[in-house]
Amino acid sequence: MGVYIEFAKSHWVLSLAMLVVLAALAVNEIVIRMRGLSKISTQTLVNLVNREEALVLDLRSVEEFKAGHIAGAKQVDSAKLATKIENLLKDKSHPVILVCAHGQKSLSYAQQVEKLGYQRVYYLAQGMAAWRQDNLPLVK
Repeated sequence: MGVYIEFAKSHWVLSLAMLVVLAALAVNEIVIRMRGLSKISTQTLVNLVNREEALVLDLRSVEEFKAGHIAGAKQVDSAKLATKIENLLKDKSHPVILVCAHGQKSLSYAQQVEKLGYQRVYYLAQGMAAWRQDNLPLVK
């Protein structure tokens, strides 16, 4: 323990920066949980699709979508998300899952979908990167 204290004293700027980053991550996680948005794993996504026919919306570019996407996913231009989702899904209690490359973009758009009145909005944690990491199938 003494080594850590000595390091913190010798490198106080680095130690302070680390504390600031950790605090920012904690605040971000708290805000996400307070908003009620649900970050889901790849396994949960598969379960929601198989058991409840969840609508999967892929927010990546058309080129990225064509290179490989989740079976049954619909590619949606994020600028037209509100219009597209209302055309695809009338039942606002039906599960909707947003997917992007790494999970960051889908989080912010999940908030928009929730504001439209959809009650079960989810986003894939770590996005398609997690899907590929878990070696799950892609449709090309």
